[in-house]
Amino acid sequence: MEPAIRITKIWEDIDFFELRFNFKTTACSLDINIYSNNEELNNLRQGIIGFSQSFDEFTWIAGEDKSDATHFLSLRHFKINYRGYVGVEVLADNKLDSHERIKANFCIVTFVGQLDDLLRKLERLINGEVLEIEGLLPE
Repeated sequence: MEPAIRITKIWEDIDFFELRFNFKTTACSLDINIYSNNEELNNLRQGIIGFSQSFDEFTWIAGEDKSDATHFLSLRHFKINYRGYVGVEVLADNKLDSHERIKANFCIVTFVGQLDDLLRKLERLINGEVLEIEGLLPE
């Protein structure tokens, strides 16, 4: 099984960096580059921790959904059932010109334990120990 998400740090400056998010499902594959920083990634990490403990829906948003933004990425985490299945709804818009623009909306279904694995890897990315992580094996 191939992981449903890969995050790669492709460029770094003092204040922020560029990340490539690669998503793969049985239905589609998507690459989107976003600008972010450790604070935003830590917000994602903390939100996933809270979701894993309470199963209260959590949405992480990077960028803005307006025409002059550089990107928009939304990851909504939600419980599917009581057997440990969770979903991550992905909304993505690369905000490029019309001939290169990508808008996508799809869902990744995985197990709650896969979120714990992703959390450990995300912490390593935030701490600068690695430049790439992958996770969320599909159901």
